Amino acid sequence: MEEPNTDPSGVIPEPEETPVEEVEKKPAAYTVMSGFQTVLSIAIAMATLLTLWNPRKLLNTPNLNALLRAEAAQSVETGSPTEDTTTHIGILAGHWQDSPGEVCSDGLIEADVNQALAAHVAQILTKKGYRVDIFPEYDLALLNYHSAVFVAIYSGSCSESPQPPSGFKVASSLIAQNPDEVNQLAVCLSEQYQKATRLSFTYEVLNPDHPSYHIFRDVHPETPAVMIEVGSLKTDRGMIVSQSDTVSEGIVAGILCYLKGQTNTEK
Repeated sequence: MEEPNTDPSGVIPEPEETPVEEVEKKPAAYTVMSGFQTVLSIAIAMATLLTLWNPRKLLNTPNLNALLRAEAAQSVETGSPTEDTTTHIGILAGHWQDSPGEVCSDGLIEADVNQALAAHVAQILTKKGYRVDIFPEYDLALLNYHSAVFVAIYSGSCSESPQPPSGFKVASSLIAQNPDEVNQLAVCLSEQYQKATRLSFTYEVLNPDHPSYHIFRDVHPETPAVMIEVGSLKTDRGMIVSQSDTVSEGIVAGILCYLKGQTNTEK
């Protein structure tokens, strides 16, 4: 066992003490640096959140559909199985389960007319071997909906004064990623519907940001989608109500014209 180191006087020297000033400087320097890093981290996080958050995306939609679209798109990208959509057809009954739409003086309601036409169109196409999905005006199933064709059915005004002009309207959107296919669908639908009903028609390119045209934002961007306003509930009522079979068959003929053209193109 070693003897402790002693000086000649026999007194054991005490250990040297660290100066108090040096001990106190270390935690002070560490506290300042860690505080600076914390503030900087918070500032970066806040700046990132403010950059990513766009209030227009929240305020520029008529309902919660647009808020959930990103989630629907993400679910598709994360490995859900690819489904054959070549025989799938989507039909939207305008205003159904949302609002009456046009309400005529005698009580005729546009939403009921649109729903009846959509059901008849679906019935005809189903008998021909197609899978048809009918949608109300707002439906979560519309989000990222992918099909070979999508047609939204509406009816025109039944105003008494001034009376609306006779005729139907076909409209599409500029945001489609497949404008050639959309144009072909619009041409087929216009030609075949006019051939069946003998009504005059107009073509319109719609602003997809308008709340009324949400369907063009909701469905998958590669789904060829158009809207048809089948005629005026005032001026063309005889055709729309009394000859609804003709109206439905005209829509079906337009859809089949497009699908046949797509099949020939693929061959």
